[in-house]
Amino acid sequence: MSAHLGQMTIAPVAEQPRPVGVEWIGDVLVTFGATATPPARRPGAAWATTDAADDWRLWEAPLAPDWHGAPIIRLAAGDWSGWLLGELYGTAWPAADALAGVTGHASPNTLNGHFLLLAHDAAAGEWHVWTNRHASLHAYYASDGRRAALGTCFRATAGAAAGSDLDWEALTGFFGFSFCPADRTFLRDVRVLRPAGHYRFDGRGRLLSAERYWQWQRAVDERRSPEDTLAEYAERFQTVMDDLTASGRVAVPISGGLDSRSTVAAIGVDGPPAPRLWAYAYGYQPNSIETRLATQVAAARGLPFTAFTIRPYLFTSLPRVLAGVEGFQEVTLSRQASVAEAIARHSDYLIAAHWGDVYHDTMGVAADTPAANLPAVAYAKFRRVGSDWLLRHVAAPHLGQAPEEWLRATIADELARLGPLGEPDFAIKALKIDQYGPRSVSASLRMFQSAAFPRLPFYDTRLVDFFGTVPTELVAGRRLQIAHLRRYAPDLARVPWQETGRDLFDDGGFSAGHLARRAAGKAARLLSGQRVIERNWEVQFLNPAGQAGLDDWLLRPGRRLHDHVDVAAVRALLADFRRDPWGDKRSYAVNLLLTLSAWLDYMAGELDV
Repeated sequence: MSAHLGQMTIAPVAEQPRPVGVEWIGDVLVTFGATATPPARRPGAAWATTDAADDWRLWEAPLAPDWHGAPIIRLAAGDWSGWLLGELYGTAWPAADALAGVTGHASPNTLNGHFLLLAHDAAAGEWHVWTNRHASLHAYYASDGRRAALGTCFRATAGAAAGSDLDWEALTGFFGFSFCPADRTFLRDVRVLRPAGHYRFDGRGRLLSAERYWQWQRAVDERRSPEDTLAEYAERFQTVMDDLTASGRVAVPISGGLDSRSTVAAIGVDGPPAPRLWAYAYGYQPNSIETRLATQVAAARGLPFTAFTIRPYLFTSLPRVLAGVEGFQEVTLSRQASVAEAIARHSDYLIAAHWGDVYHDTMGVAADTPAANLPAVAYAKFRRVGSDWLLRHVAAPHLGQAPEEWLRATIADELARLGPLGEPDFAIKALKIDQYGPRSVSASLRMFQSAAFPRLPFYDTRLVDFFGTVPTELVAGRRLQIAHLRRYAPDLARVPWQETGRDLFDDGGFSAGHLARRAAGKAARLLSGQRVIERNWEVQFLNPAGQAGLDDWLLRPGRRLHDHVDVAAVRALLADFRRDPWGDKRSYAVNLLLTLSAWLDYMAGELDV
């Protein structure tokens, strides 16, 4: 058992070999005009040239001990060569479907899954890249005017063809919104490929075209009754989950929320779960309500299950965390890094229920909001509380304009790119999925990918298309999701929902007993002086090792961070944080400064331990 975890197993787990006949790869990179071997994501994953021509070279990196990579299918048809990284859903012929998309015999919109498609047309001397609708498997493009590179690893792509200039517009977005907006990254010469994108490059790596092959659609089915909507959702969701659990050793994370519970509801419907399934949960304290509820959910379906208590791990795991999230997410958000070794032992794939909460609820935007007001609504929704310090002390001195002005203009531009969607709430939802999704949430997927390849039910186009037809009132307050659990998984609906403390059959009305229990729990905590630990940063920062780690990364003389941020201001921020860690949401500023500091060392190759 790892030193930073408490662990409880309530059922045996059968460890099995990895799937037979599946080829895996760490990363892929194409360089143009570059000659030196690029840096790898992690030590032990050195690049090897697998193909080359006068102007380009194809590199592949193997798996590393802490980088699980992705499945890969190699494609060939006439003058075309291709590489499908990841998985296609809902098809028995992924190679044929991917080839049809490459050669133009089918629209890339027909491809469904967590994938990236790279292809070379020898006749035209061109390279093509297709991202999926959510750009969930990142690809980067770098060019400094002399060299160019395309790849799945940011550090390698940048190292092959980018300068070292930071992109302060991107960092302003990262500080203000917690993600780099548009297609920007921390470096001026590197861009990330957008969702539903088809990119063409010539043989020297010059971008020829970039187009979006799929657009968000809002077409509410007014004729379908709520009962029929529920039935159709249940059928589609079950089909998706059957596909995603049909093969391999699969990990099933469970929490006290509804999204993971929905995935469990679709497991073991026709009998006991397969022995290749393993469930787990993690909480921040041994008596965590999250692991307590997850234990009940797993037990209801007979899933082999392990509960973990997260201990301080971050400062010894920063190399693995940075290699996974690549700096594009607050490092404390990737708490799955603390259980990565256990995930890798028990599974090759993992059910990640990301975006279930977004599709199953509203964004809280009034239906009569004028279109002209939506940019302001989007700015208010995305602007992070606690970002003022970062914008004032870090972004403003480098940006050349007021950070708020740039943030407002950029989010308005990105909203305009989506086109008119008719319904204000759905427009903001689409913007969040298009921007925050690939730029921040996908970083969490890569953290899983350090141990197992994620399978994503709520990214499945069969569900995405369905939600585009569901009236907003049917998802408001998680109505459809709760109805699904009540109807099709009453055993799981009887387990309390962590958000409310009530089971899903409780209508939320007045309950003297419920109020009394919550009041008694709160009173006991106040009397004991205990604060309920609810966030990973509290576990990682609020202890002697965490304080020493922050001192090292934020204040130690010679840190690269100090080339960009006034050290006296950082020292004052850290002093305020120690005096009152929860005040003014300053934990957010501390978190992002730590992320930036560690990223600077990672990019310099000085975090490879």
